[in-house]
Amino acid sequence: MSIFALATAPGISGLAVIRVSGKEALKVAKTITKFKKIKARIANFSTFYDSKNRIIDKGIFIFFPKPNSYTGDDVVEFHVHGSNAVVKYFLEVLSKFKNCRLAKPGEFTKTALLNKKINLLQAESLIDLINSETELQRTQALRVMNDDTTKVYNNLRTDLIKILADYEAVIDFSDDEVGDSVFFNNRDKLLKINDKIREIIQRSQNSEKIREGFKVSIIGPTNSGKSSLINCLAKRPVSIVSNIPGTTRDLIEASIMLDGKLVRFFDTAGLRRSKNLIEKKGISLTTENLKISDLKLFLFDHTQKIDKKILKLFDQKSILVLNKVDIKTSKKFSDNKIYKPIKISVKKNIGISKLIDEISKKIANHFKVNEDNIISRQRHVKSLENAVFFIEKCLKKNSINQIDLAAEDLRLAVRNLGEIVGFVNVEELLDKIFKDFCIGK
Repeated sequence: MSIFALATAPGISGLAVIRVSGKEALKVAKTITKFKKIKARIANFSTFYDSKNRIIDKGIFIFFPKPNSYTGDDVVEFHVHGSNAVVKYFLEVLSKFKNCRLAKPGEFTKTALLNKKINLLQAESLIDLINSETELQRTQALRVMNDDTTKVYNNLRTDLIKILADYEAVIDFSDDEVGDSVFFNNRDKLLKINDKIREIIQRSQNSEKIREGFKVSIIGPTNSGKSSLINCLAKRPVSIVSNIPGTTRDLIEASIMLDGKLVRFFDTAGLRRSKNLIEKKGISLTTENLKISDLKLFLFDHTQKIDKKILKLFDQKSILVLNKVDIKTSKKFSDNKIYKPIKISVKKNIGISKLIDEISKKIANHFKVNEDNIISRQRHVKSLENAVFFIEKCLKKNSINQIDLAAEDLRLAVRNLGEIVGFVNVEELLDKIFKDFCIGK
């Protein structure tokens, strides 16, 4: 079965690329172009025809024979004009070929993975690169995609396999002296491998935040100006602003760029006692969101008395903000020196730039970016932590009577390292990973 799809972004453009991959790719190309012979990796100008010999469009096509193609199968790319009508009809023509169907999201890349053109780590990094919005996201995706990163994980796995081979060899013999020497000779090697893995985990701190964005929650009592603030930061109306208390009852999100970092702001339901079931649900969502927030903005109306119960949630990853300073009447906040509040007026655009600078400073202080990081997902961290766990279990065993158990610990450590790159059966992970891809990738 061959697959096809639009490989470029949908919409009107000067150029669109339609990709066909599989056994039927070359036959499809010959039929649509009427070329009897097609040279590999050559850009051919051609008229494209449907089954009734009607012209679809004129453009360029390139044939990439297997295995030297993106997917590892025969691939043909048709470069046509980026008209919605042209693309739609071209795809319709392709759908009428026998054993050809529209590709599923990420199916081209999944095929490349199964044909061993790329590994699982590189496939994940590719979607991260496609989705990157910031320079940090782009560089992190490319770093993890690099062959050198794969070599790091492969070398660690190979080193463990060599030690495992020693352990398994001993299992076939009953010589206590041989068993004791295997434990002794490999102990330092295991410790070094363990240290390397721990170092990789340590360097990965904040990699997930770079990929998904830093989460900043705006919290406070009702009518303190939370919705107005998120609209001001986003420079567009993302949240409804009203004088009616409890208007916001869901999490409203807006993403902006700050110093090259993706920051996701959340407008939350006002914290207060409420009998309204929907508002109570919104307040519950606010509480849950605080647990996963990287930074919290405590926003209060400076003309009102500050609710100390809300302020109890204040910590090092928080900023106190007093709004509506354009109104002269105020309730003096006695703990200024401790909380160092930033005074703003969203309505008059007072102090907003100072608040943005403080947010940027907080992010920079709490989230240092390590340029040597080779992890981008929590899945990688979990596999490495599991490998460390089983290596340390193995290190606790130092008797020939425990050689079977020690070998099993190493097998599990090897398996977890293999899951990162995709050496072991990871079929259950594939659907989760490739669902984030676009159709033509």
